[in-house]
Amino acid sequence: MRKMNPKVVILTVIGTLMVVAGLVVAAYLMRPQVSPVLLGSSQPAPAFGPGSGRRMMMNSGHAPGGLVAVSPDGKPLPTDPSNTLPENTAAQKVGNLNVSIALSPDPPVGFQTSNFDVTLSDEQGQPITDAKISLNLTMPGMWMPPNKLEAQHTGNGGYHAAGMFTMRDQWRIEVVIQRGGEKQSAFFDVWI
Repeated sequence: MRKMNPKVVILTVIGTLMVVAGLVVAAYLMRPQVSPVLLGSSQPAPAFGPGSGRRMMMNSGHAPGGLVAVSPDGKPLPTDPSNTLPENTAAQKVGNLNVSIALSPDPPVGFQTSNFDVTLSDEQGQPITDAKISLNLTMPGMWMPPNKLEAQHTGNGGYHAAGMFTMRDQWRIEVVIQRGGEKQSAFFDVWI
């Protein structure tokens, strides 16, 4: 009886497991989706979570862009009607900080570099220049591997990072602000 090389056996097992995992993921993403109807509306509710995989590649009819400030659980925050921001910019107050973010290009495009420009100021409008800023890009509708960007201070309370959205759908941008021992987050949603 011929003895098999252990490296070949291990590589064969790993390859087989990868093929099986790929088939399971494909079957999961292709299963039918049921969208409940929103109360008082004839429009289906957006579907998130299990079963929403087919929707992702079609972008659910949402136009790319639409950057909005949201709460940590994804509810849109009210906007200040007196504050007119450019279309590619959204802002919110977190603690005693004013946080705004601008994206370019507008609308963002998947698998192309996007620029994230964050501006921080205090309650009096004075620039915050001593913060450490990072951005976590996640998708509310499905798990994604970590996509974390480190922003560099560019002066006058501005911080810049560049990175990529890796597929079409709704993305959540968590702006993590560290100052001294304090850590706060602001959340923004955008469609790709």
